[in-house]
Amino acid sequence: MSNSTPMSLVNIFVEPKSVFDTLKENKKWAVLGLLLIIAVTSVSSMLFFGGMSPEWLIEQQLMAAGDMSTSEREAAKQGMEMMADYMGIMAAVSSAVMLPAITLIFTVYYLVIGSSAANTKPDFKFGDWFVFTIWTQMPGLINTLGFSALFFTAASGDLPLSLINYASLNQLVLGYLPGDALYQWAESINLFSLWSIVIAAIGFNRCCKMPMVKAFIFSALPLVVIFLGWFVLFT
Repeated sequence: MSNSTPMSLVNIFVEPKSVFDTLKENKKWAVLGLLLIIAVTSVSSMLFFGGMSPEWLIEQQLMAAGDMSTSEREAAKQGMEMMADYMGIMAAVSSAVMLPAITLIFTVYYLVIGSSAANTKPDFKFGDWFVFTIWTQMPGLINTLGFSALFFTAASGDLPLSLINYASLNQLVLGYLPGDALYQWAESINLFSLWSIVIAAIGFNRCCKMPMVKAFIFSALPLVVIFLGWFVLFT
């Protein structure tokens, strides 16, 4: 009897152990999950930027750019004016390219860890680790759906660009302003990224038989290295 089921797309959020226990049987649903993430992210980007007036969008971009000299600000404004009408399309294309690229990068990392640090090495090929990686990224779909709900229910299309990072450490706790040294750092740390770490840890535990502490360490390591290095550079 096949264990392949579309419920894997739900179970990854509520019962991730079952998804990793049947990872090989549910490859097609993982691929569908990746396509959903790409589609929802691309469409929401187009609608978000498409709903803004060019003047508002340029103002928001200049605000996010932080302190600049008068000449730098004018040059930046001219470039933004040229791209304002295409920002939605550019964001959608960027999402469609970057999401698979990021998935591949993490696939290589998980493959290396699974091959070198597993307590019991799984019989996984590259494609299996690619599926593993997709499942760990599924919280990104919830993140984008939440973002979409926020701008769809807003009274105006002229919304702050920071809405994209509504679940960031900065907006939930720290409150840095554009121009602050750690603004982009704090905006980039997202609750849904932490959820992805938890799912990856569960995946290592089920597929590689790692103790949960060890699994959490290897799951969190890439983001810890990135954000710790970033923090050191800007403080």
